[in-house]
Amino acid sequence: MMNSIDWSVGWCYVCTVLLLLLIATILLLLDYWKRQRLYTLFAGNLGEFIVVLSDKFEFISSMPQFMSDPLFDNLSKDRLFRDILPPKDWARLKLYFDDIDKHPEMPFMFSYKRDDGSMLWFEMRCQHQRLSMDESRYICLIKNISNTVENQHRLDEAETKLKSLLRNTGDFLWKFDFESRQLFLQTPMMDDDYRDVPRSGGIANIETLMPEDDFKLLERVMNECMMKAGGQAAYDDKGHLLDEQSQLNRLANEDARFGTLKIRCWNSEKNLVWYDFRGHLAPDDEDRIVMIGSARRVETSPEIPFLMKSGVEESLINSLFNFPNIGIFWVDRNFTILGCNNAFATDSGFAKTDEVVNQSLKDVISVKYLPYYDSMIKDVFDNGSAKSWKGKFADSDWITTINVVPMLKSLLKSGYTVSRVLCVYMRISG
Repeated sequence: MMNSIDWSVGWCYVCTVLLLLLIATILLLLDYWKRQRLYTLFAGNLGEFIVVLSDKFEFISSMPQFMSDPLFDNLSKDRLFRDILPPKDWARLKLYFDDIDKHPEMPFMFSYKRDDGSMLWFEMRCQHQRLSMDESRYICLIKNISNTVENQHRLDEAETKLKSLLRNTGDFLWKFDFESRQLFLQTPMMDDDYRDVPRSGGIANIETLMPEDDFKLLERVMNECMMKAGGQAAYDDKGHLLDEQSQLNRLANEDARFGTLKIRCWNSEKNLVWYDFRGHLAPDDEDRIVMIGSARRVETSPEIPFLMKSGVEESLINSLFNFPNIGIFWVDRNFTILGCNNAFATDSGFAKTDEVVNQSLKDVISVKYLPYYDSMIKDVFDNGSAKSWKGKFADSDWITTINVVPMLKSLLKSGYTVSRVLCVYMRISG
């Protein structure tokens, strides 16, 4: 009887222990599953996983064990890299594995084509681990960088479109650092054929970029913007002095800017070209306040000296341009013809006005008459006041009147300088 009782007690004890072990095992498995699931989700968000390969590039193990990634799925199914990658990529990867001991820190980038035809990009870093004289393995950390590559492609595409736009308009972007007093060209300048001017990026040498007077004007206007915005940003709305960082933050939000400013820049042929400069204050990468802006070339298309309006005024101006005995043309400071009417083109021996535009005055007007125009135009550029002449040319019975007036002005130093001159002449019978 006692033996029967002892056997029953022993059996109950064993069953209790087995039950406890089963419960503990289940709890440990649940905890492991939860931890693995959390780790898998974490690793999946990072797009990183580790794959261990043999020296024959056969799959050995991976971490985490479960992950949602097409490349990981293929490798974990014992598919070799040579079966997954295109032949050219596999050849590159084979060279990478062969030279891994020479360049252990060098990453390897490759692409993987999914079943739907879309491309994924990966970066792999590998360590060659020797287990014995005859056995070794590769431990590969692989990261999915598809989003990074796609973002870079978008940035490159946007930069290409920006450069194309700037080439078509003759614009360039610039930045001025108040601390170093240096001007940076963030995009290159364009020549007359809309090609990048060599060495026109980065820090710009002011002496080779623009005349001294023009830079002094640009610098003074930028300093006035900084001083104006600095005075507004130093105090809060209650009149309390702000700390330096708060002043910088408020300074950038003041949106201090200057409007269109006409500045001359040297082109690749050392000729002066007029640009419309615009700029505003903004923080740079180091949270310093700088002036950034754009410059638009204004001589890519001839400027019309009159404001064309509808109705009677437009009809009147069109009639003036069509007078057969009144010649009209306008030039810049380089004596380049920017526009003219049909009478001037015909008198100069050209069939259309387009054939005259952008030519030098000395190449269009006869040497017999050039000194008259040249002297008067130079006086108007120098003095800023209109000039008039009436008389006969040496080989003509016609009485000619010439009127030269300033057309456009730009502010330089303490006064104005003339940037365009309009010439009107008329012939009457002697």
